[in-house]
Amino acid sequence: MWFIIDDQMADDRRIKRLPLATVGLWVKLCVIHSKGVSMQAKDPTAYPGHFDKIDLKDVGGTMKQLQQLIDMGLMEAHDDGWRPVYAEGICRESRVLTEEQREARRKAGSKGGKRKAANQKAKQTSGNLLANSQADGEQNSSGNGSETSGNLLDESQAKTWHKTDTYTDTETDIPSPAPPAGTAKQTGGDTPDHFAAIAGTYPGTIGAKGRKTETEARVLCEAIAEDPVQLARLQAAVRRYKRAVNDGQVPQRQVPRLATWLRDQWQTWAPEPATSQPRHNHTWNCNHVHQLMDPHEDEYDHTGSLREGHPSEWWQACQACADELNNQETSKEKQ
Repeated sequence: MWFIIDDQMADDRRIKRLPLATVGLWVKLCVIHSKGVSMQAKDPTAYPGHFDKIDLKDVGGTMKQLQQLIDMGLMEAHDDGWRPVYAEGICRESRVLTEEQREARRKAGSKGGKRKAANQKAKQTSGNLLANSQADGEQNSSGNGSETSGNLLDESQAKTWHKTDTYTDTETDIPSPAPPAGTAKQTGGDTPDHFAAIAGTYPGTIGAKGRKTETEARVLCEAIAEDPVQLARLQAAVRRYKRAVNDGQVPQRQVPRLATWLRDQWQTWAPEPATSQPRHNHTWNCNHVHQLMDPHEDEYDHTGSLREGHPSEWWQACQACADELNNQETSKEKQ
């Protein structure tokens, strides 16, 4: 499992106010916690869910530096120690993959390797056909010979060029997933089901489908989702609440039905709405793109190297999604 730092972290005011040594300590402690959570997924007794003073001393940190992190809201007390707070714009909580997800990724990688080998073979075949057609054209100076050579070239291009270059944007079939709330193009009845996402994350009961409690929860959720800002706060609130329940801060027996929580409690768990925020520039690795593309990750080939000028099919799909979101926000601002 990876500890993920947001690419805008260095511009955050909380990071700017901290000494460089304290920022380095924060990274080390976050890595310790991330590694511990990963070990905890395999053995619940391997990590208590927090680091203590001994861990702090082992990485060369002091209580003064730790207090600076707590004051900035980047660390919080937990049981007999401390743990990181995953702050928007600085870092995000890593996903612990299940065995099924790991197996799916392994199969996707194997499939991508076979596809790459097939593409290389197709390129070689195309090159041979092209070389043969050119040789035939040189040997035969008549018009019929030239026409035959041209036909062979056209056929070889038609049969192979569409599948030999995995890394060009024009030849890669990249789906256009629906962007998040507030930037989506509403077409027909393709409205995102925000209630299903909230209900899937909520750590308590929802109620039988179609019954009074489920219907009331759906109505409340849809009313909140009409405002994109409130919807974002609700999504953050349900994630925070789930984390609190999983960590034992909220006993499971005290978790109400979703309708009750939406009516009485959700705003107490939601972050304060920002008074003014600079426009977010979507990138291939930002949270908004991940929310849209992660469910489709296994559908793409991950082989390739951006550094060598051959980005993977997965990177191209994420970048195309980010570009689409940025274009939609630009169009919305002009209206």
